Amino acid sequence: MKTIAMSIASSALVLGLSLSALTAASAERPAQLIEGKDRPILLQRMVVTATPLPG
Repeated sequence: MKTIAMSIASSALVLGLSLSALTAASAERPAQLIEGKDRPILLQRMVVTATPLPG
């Protein structure tokens, strides 16, 4: 019984640590700017959604 309780507690701890690392990694940070030839380049991830074109 003690082994089962320790196994459940360790699984919960590992799950909590992995979820906290995941949320910390996805926290928004300001985008970086790089000097380009004509204007600065903004480095940022974007989410793009696509819709199918009518056939």
